[in-house]
Formats: sequence, C-alpha cells, structure tokens
Amino acid sequence: MIVVESIRFLIASIILIVLAILKQVHIMQLNSYNLDQQIIWYKKNFVSFALNIGLLISTILFYELRFILAYYLIIISMIGMLIENIPRKYKRKLVFTARIKRLIFVCVLIFAALITGFWFKTKNIKYILYVASLSPVIIFIAYLICLPIENSLRKKFMNEAKNIIDANNNLCVIGITGSFGKTSVKFYLDRILKSKYSVCKTPESFNTAMGATLTIKNDLRNIDDIFICEMGARRVGDIKEICDIVSPNGAIITDVGNMHLDTFKTIDNVLNTKFELVESAIKNNHTDKFGSLPLLVNGDNELIRKKVIDCLRITEQRFIKYYGLNPSEKSHYDFYADNVVSSAGGTKFRFNSEAFGSDEFETKLLGKYNIMNLVAAISYSLLLGVDLPTIKNVVKSIEPVSHRLQILSYGTNDIIIDDAYNSNPLGARNAVDVLSSFDGYVKVIITPGMVELNDKQDEENESFAEYAGNKVDYAIVVGHTNKLALDRGFEKTLQKGRLIDIEKVEDAINYARLNIDGKKVILLENDLSDNY
Repeated sequence: MIVVESIRFLIASIILIVLAILKQVHIMQLNSYNLDQQIIWYKKNFVSFALNIGLLISTILFYELRFILAYYLIIISMIGMLIENIPRKYKRKLVFTARIKRLIFVCVLIFAALITGFWFKTKNIKYILYVASLSPVIIFIAYLICLPIENSLRKKFMNEAKNIIDANNNLCVIGITGSFGKTSVKFYLDRILKSKYSVCKTPESFNTAMGATLTIKNDLRNIDDIFICEMGARRVGDIKEICDIVSPNGAIITDVGNMHLDTFKTIDNVLNTKFELVESAIKNNHTDKFGSLPLLVNGDNELIRKKVIDCLRITEQRFIKYYGLNPSEKSHYDFYADNVVSSAGGTKFRFNSEAFGSDEFETKLLGKYNIMNLVAAISYSLLLGVDLPTIKNVVKSIEPVSHRLQILSYGTNDIIIDDAYNSNPLGARNAVDVLSSFDGYVKVIITPGMVELNDKQDEENESFAEYAGNKVDYAIVVGHTNKLALDRGFEKTLQKGRLIDIEKVEDAINYARLNIDGKKVILLENDLSDNY
C-alpha cells in the first residue's frame, strides 16, 4: 500500500513539475527574459504560490511531525497546484525558441537529478514532494544558471550585427525612442522614405538590442540606404546598448512620460535613458550620403526641452530640431502642425516649416496624438530630402499601425476602435477624445487599465477613468489588475448603472454588442499580456 501511494505521489509530482516548468518559462518569455521584470512578477504574484507553500507545510506536518490529517492537505494542495498550472488559452502562446529549449533542458536536468538522487538515496517520497513544492524556486535557479550562457551568445550575435553596420559606410541609421509613439513614427517614416530610398526597419514592436541584432542579421541588405531602428528601454543603459550596436547618425525622440516605472523608478531615469540616443547620435551624426543629420525632438514635451537646454552644450544644441502641435512660440519650432480637425473618417491639418514651406494634409489616421507622430515622420523625411508634395501623397494612403487607434471592423451597427497596444496616460486620453468624436453613436470603452507605473499606477488609472467617464456612455473594466482604481474613477463621472466589470476582453466585447442598445462605437483601450 505504501509503495502504491508513493508511486502515485511520484507520478503526481512529476506532472506538477512539468506543468510548472511550462508555465514559468512562458512567464519568463513574456517578461523578455529580464531578471528585474521576473523578480517583480514573482513579488506581485506571490499569493499564487500559496499552494506550493501549503504542499511544503503539509509534507512537513505529515512526514516529520506525523500529523495524519496533513495527508489530505497534501492531496488538496496538489490538486490546487494542478488547477493553477494546467495549460489554458493564452493571448500569446509559448514559443519554443532555442533559448526556451535550453532553459527547459536545464530545468528538466535539475529536477531529474534531485528526484533521482533523493529517491535512490532514501526511497522516501517526502523529498519528491519537497522538490515539487519548491518548483518555482528551482525553475528560477535554472534561469539564473542559463543567464551567463545566454549573455555570451547574445554578445556574440550583437558583435556580428555591429560588424555588419560598421562595414556599411553608406548606411544612414536613424534611432527612434520615446516613452510612447516610437512604433507609429517608425512605420510612418518608413512609408514616406520608401518613396525615394531603400529602407530597412526593425519590424513590428521590435525595440530591444536583440531585436535590432536580428533585424540587421536577417533583413538589412547592402543596397539599403537607411536603417530605422526603434529603441525601447526598461532601465538605464538599455538605449546605449542598442546605440553601441547600430551607431545611429540621426535620432527622433517622440515623447517622455510615465512608462515602465516599475523598473525605471523615476521619470528622471526615463529621461536620461532616452537621451543616451542623443549622445550617441551627436557623436555619429555625419554620413557619407546625407551629410550631417540633425536630431528631431518633441518640442511640446517640457521635460525634453528642459533636458536639451540643461544638458547639451550650445554647439550640440545646434543639431536639435523641434516639432509639435500648435506651439505658443512658433519661432522656436522647426516643424509644427496646426488647424487639426479630426472626425470619424480621418484628420485634416496644416503642416508648417519655415525651411520647407507649408501645406494642407489629409490622413486616415485618427486623433491628435497620431498627427503628432505623423509630423515627426514628415519632418525627418524632409530633412532627408523627400519633397513636400511627395510626402503629402504618401500621407493620404498611410494606414494605422495595428492596435493603435485602428478601425478593426464595421458591423451593421457597431464600430470597434482597436487601441489595445501598451496604453499610457497621454495616449489613453487621446484615444478617448477620438471615441468622443463619433457623433450619433453610443460610446463604450473596454479597458483593463494601465500597468508598469509603479506607485503611480492606482492614481493614473483612477484619474484616467474619471476623465473617460465624462466622455463615454458605458465603461467595461476587464480583469482584476486595476479594477478597484478604475471603478473608483468611473463611478465619479459615469452615470449610475453604466459601469460593468468583466474578466475577459472577448466577453466584454460580446456583452457590449449584445446587451447595450443602439449603434455603438467600442474602444478597446489596452490589453494586458498573460503575465498580468
């Protein structure tokens, strides 16, 4: 009987360990294998490991203290762990990359060594239960063991990418960074520049050192004139690391604000990191084909303007060009847009530049913040020699970037606006303003709120919900991450009975379409990944 029970516990423990490995490495992949983010995730999800602690304690009570009832606690803990770790439908599935396979191999090796060692040494099932209960710690140790190997491979690949860039003397490299807007600017700039040049860009939202490395190794061609490199960051030094690989000649800083504060901690750290691009671009600004390239920065952002004045010498400031919307001091701006008129069908605006002239533009893009990003792309295209009439024609055909104020579908009665990518305080308000421009529709917002704002997260989400509540007819809060803060904000301004809490985005969309009367415009504002 004891042997049969031991075999059952052994099989159950192995199943739990396999499921735990798959779940944990998936979370590591979602966290971009970043140690800081992984530790933050463990801290925020400590409660989800209560069952592991329960198994550890009940095993001690049963085997060490001979507390018979603890046997049933072991079974309950194991069933709970099975439910917690069982595979479910994820928004982003685990991708079995070479790195994931190496990580899983090391995890399996450690678990196999521990289980085999304890079993043959003691023939006591309690040690296998201990191993199962401590699986999150053991998987994290495997992750730490793999880090030096991965860092070595990473450095090798990045050096190869750097050599490719260094060997291409005719290539112009434009770095784009900012707390938000950088992906949109990259796509718009790529569309315009391709009217005259051969252009390579980092795809989708690839904005890390490895993203740049893979793009250079796989996509960059000898005939390319321009490489547009999006540069993201979660800690000080991230932008410098990318710059050391790609040696940017030109730069665009889109905006600086409260993003990734879980890792940056302060807005000053965010600002300093973005300006790592400025320092590198000033050093590398001359190109054989385009001559000296200026640095284009968002003049509407006070933090950026002050940083330029305080930290750059007068000789360096001459490289800086400013862009923005409706500046009060137009003489201080090299490029700006005014007379911005947005509607459900698109936006009209006037683009102005003392050096390149002015013209009226039309675009399918929605919202003033999209126009801000478009002005950046137009401005840098002019600096690189594309003429204004050509740019104007291209701008007419530019489509929204996926999940960024994208009209997802037109139904018989309903419109869905997809703004689900990585919401931020400024962009979220802009999206609500776009939603409010749809006259004659019932306006519905579906949102899980914003994350990675550190101790400002509750405050920012409550403030945003209060703002949105004044402009929408219904609000559906998705999930639990920011539920309390969002509910507080919406309840201040939204009509009573028009706030709904639902667990999943898909269920929220179905609820809005089936249970809210009238023709509707539904805004999907952010969509949190599975590690939240």
